[in-house]
Amino acid sequence: MSLFFRRSWALGAMVVWMVCGSPVVALAASLELSGSLQPGMAVLLNVKGFAPGSRLTGTLDQESFPITPQGQAIVALDMEKQPKNVTLKVVITPSSGQPETLTRTLEIPKRQYKEEYIDLPKKKVDLDQPDMTRANQETERIAATYRLREGRTGFEKGFRQSASGRFSGVFGSRRILNGQARKPHNGVDVAAPAGTPVITMAPGTVVLAGENFFFTGNTVVVHHGHGVISLYAHLEQMKVREGEWLEAGATLGTVGMTGRATGPHLHWGVLVRGARVDPMGLPGIRP
Repeated sequence: MSLFFRRSWALGAMVVWMVCGSPVVALAASLELSGSLQPGMAVLLNVKGFAPGSRLTGTLDQESFPITPQGQAIVALDMEKQPKNVTLKVVITPSSGQPETLTRTLEIPKRQYKEEYIDLPKKKVDLDQPDMTRANQETERIAATYRLREGRTGFEKGFRQSASGRFSGVFGSRRILNGQARKPHNGVDVAAPAGTPVITMAPGTVVLAGENFFFTGNTVVVHHGHGVISLYAHLEQMKVREGEWLEAGATLGTVGMTGRATGPHLHWGVLVRGARVDPMGLPGIRP
């Protein structure tokens, strides 16, 4: 029986019509982003229309990132990324046949941040040598978790807000402590009564449960796979242990004011493979 083929590339689809039987539709592979990408933001990437069993690899602005076998990945830009055009590239390598490369050019805008002036006790800002040594050791313990890349993933269904309350500190603000300019605020602060539950923003593995750190107090860090890290600081109580897998919405602790804090609040920070991103801009979260 002879076959007649007609190809149409409208909407990225190839339609093969056969004389006998129903038409067979094979969608071309495509890239879908959950939102626009800008400095300090993370979005969910979905790769669609690839053959089962294909190997997927990606780069954003020439930085590689992992993709799940189902075609999902979190891509992000650091809060201080300068405005420019960046290229998102995904290479699909099927089990048989030629690799396919998908690219998209993204225009990255400039992002403005506010300034915050905060007064703290002098000993909390100008550290003596013992406190500095202790703080540096604790900071390195936290930083070690930021270098994680492998592990079970838990970000595929989006994220949840980790505590309810008043936002007392915004992401990206340039903080002036006792008149001294410091690093930008790489998270959000949620003011709430002590004892308010703090939940994990997505399924993940507890990779740090640090007690009474100098800066961050009782601190929990969760790895959601592929280098997606969330940090919860100043907790009154920690209710998890290192190595524990948490389902979405699991209570990991309670709001407190341990560490360098002037009132009960949660400091909630998120990094994606080292890029500092706004927790309230994550896919699925609504203020």
